[in-house]
Amino acid sequence: MITPGILKILCYVGAVISVIIGIIALVSGAPDALTVGLSFIVLGPIACRVYTEVMLVLFEIHKELKKLSP
Repeated sequence: MITPGILKILCYVGAVISVIIGIIALVSGAPDALTVGLSFIVLGPIACRVYTEVMLVLFEIHKELKKLSP
């Protein structure tokens, strides 16, 4: 199945993008830049991973349901 490979790549891309956004937020100079930047850097990759795992579980459920249908 090709979907897990694509989802893994999308997970890595999302994690890198969230870290880049966090770094940009850190250097933006806004009053809450430290909080927002660190939140994106720490929580962004975690959220991407959780979303990817949920999608993988949904695809597995779909595959098992297709096996059950006649």
